[in-house]
Amino acid sequence: MKKYVNIFSLIIAIAGFYACNDAFMDKFPETEITAEGFFKTPTDLETYVNGLYNRSLIHPRNVYWCEKYSDNIAHLKNPSDEDGANYSMLKGNYSKNVAIGWTQQDWSILRSVNVLLANAGNATGNTEDIRHWIGIGRYFRAMFYIEYLSKYSNVPWYNTPLSSNDPDLYKPSDPRTLVADSIKADLEYASVNIKPDLYNRTTVNRYAALTLLTRFCLYEGTYRKYHAELSLESTANAFLERAVTAAEQVMNSGVFSITGKGRTGFTALFTSADLSANAEIIMMQNFERGKGDGNSANNDLRGDHALSRSLMESFLMADGSRFTEQPDFDKKEFKEVFVNRDPRIYETFVTPGFQKVTDNSPYVVYLEHGGYEAVKNTPRDIAIAGGDNLNFTDQPVYRYAEVLLSYAEAKAELGTLTQADLDASINVIRARVSIPPLDMAAANSNSSIDPVLEDQYPNVSGSNKGVILEIRRERRVEMALEGRRLHDLHRWFVGDLVARAPQGMYIPKLGAYDLNGDNNPDVAFLQDPDHLEPIADLTPERQQSIPKFYFSEQGSYLSEGDKGFIMFTEDRDLPRHWESPKFYYRPIPVSQEVLNENLSQVFGW
Repeated sequence: MKKYVNIFSLIIAIAGFYACNDAFMDKFPETEITAEGFFKTPTDLETYVNGLYNRSLIHPRNVYWCEKYSDNIAHLKNPSDEDGANYSMLKGNYSKNVAIGWTQQDWSILRSVNVLLANAGNATGNTEDIRHWIGIGRYFRAMFYIEYLSKYSNVPWYNTPLSSNDPDLYKPSDPRTLVADSIKADLEYASVNIKPDLYNRTTVNRYAALTLLTRFCLYEGTYRKYHAELSLESTANAFLERAVTAAEQVMNSGVFSITGKGRTGFTALFTSADLSANAEIIMMQNFERGKGDGNSANNDLRGDHALSRSLMESFLMADGSRFTEQPDFDKKEFKEVFVNRDPRIYETFVTPGFQKVTDNSPYVVYLEHGGYEAVKNTPRDIAIAGGDNLNFTDQPVYRYAEVLLSYAEAKAELGTLTQADLDASINVIRARVSIPPLDMAAANSNSSIDPVLEDQYPNVSGSNKGVILEIRRERRVEMALEGRRLHDLHRWFVGDLVARAPQGMYIPKLGAYDLNGDNNPDVAFLQDPDHLEPIADLTPERQQSIPKFYFSEQGSYLSEGDKGFIMFTEDRDLPRHWESPKFYYRPIPVSQEVLNENLSQVFGW
């Protein structure tokens, strides 16, 4: 792919110029690449398409902000990037006057795709090849608009590259129904015309298009079902039904399967140097030493965030029972909460005894963000662990487990789910880590519905309520830190979960604690430097040397004064709040309203 970058830079410059300069078509040097002169063969289309992989809003991994601002995260350090908007809204500090996004640079990405689609029909050669590259272009256009639909709902739909005097340049936003139907049409074309060949799984293939079609139809179907403000409930099932059949196309292909056994099988998906032969991977990103393109997987350790108590409690016990039904579950210390749990918890959270491949001693968790650090995606082999932005693990973009989860959820929402469907989907995922299968009848029994899940998802009802709740648990646990959680909360109309003040680990009393599992105290929890009484039982030398965590200096406190869950003063002093349906959407920046007076805000912005 990299061999095309230089020529692509020139093509993109031409694409932008072509989009805003009418005179371009009348005069150009014969030696320059032009829109008409370039798109002549399938090879030309391939060259152009390969460059599109590197554009920001159509980058397949541009979804991780959806995790950082969800209820999977206990605390964030300095949430100031573009998508810090999610946090600013919770604090009442966001409006169209400070909103960013919707920039010319963002929309230029769409123009680049539309340049391809406007000119690809002029190419001559193998028809199947030409349709393949057009399909990938339409896949990228769908990706762009899925991002914008999720933020703004109503947006202008453009399917041609516009010139500066095109009347449609300043048209009003199109309704959500038109945009969603257009996204679906693009993905339908892509899923038929993109070739099924996986190659090395690093480029868009037919199954990647089908997976995105499944994801989008599940998103839109559930969004319409649970968002009454749209008045589109009657149209939800058509999207859910297509989510089912798209998932079935992947499932029935026989190409993919859930791989590995136990916790090592699960973690191999996120810590391997080479996933190109892994039968669960539908599409991935490849990172190799020597190419200058390492990833930032290690940023989860001592990074800018930590995981939440809520996520930790979602994982079942190893025997399939609920952690929240264990005696004194809400009084368990750090070492206790990870005993006999779903094996996936050990590959998601840093647990006692974890050791970095670059260290010779057990790792001591970082407490500033609540103590529950993330380990998923962290390399376990020193040969591929290079630090910030220098890790050389392949990273999944789409994997088969998501298809199975989406299939089960869509059928449950439609009311057509059977035990056989569960056995072909959720229970295949559970079998990898030896968690007992989900029984549909038992899950739907009123006596066995989890009250914790009922509290989190109060708008779920009907005879399938219990199994829908358990599918949501399974999705949260299996896909934690893979970038889907905030989208899930939004489509289920439970965004208010992120307004609940998050919590970290439980501390039963102030004093010295062993957090790394070596049976020696490695941190002292204290209110402030003037009150050392809780560690008076330590020797004077140890009192001096033990690392101390002073709540008064760390912006945190304990929920019950001198004991309880770690919480954060910024949420105590300025509580989070949620406005429905307003906060499910973003405001269009006021600068864009000035440029295009035909744009209108939605739902209170």
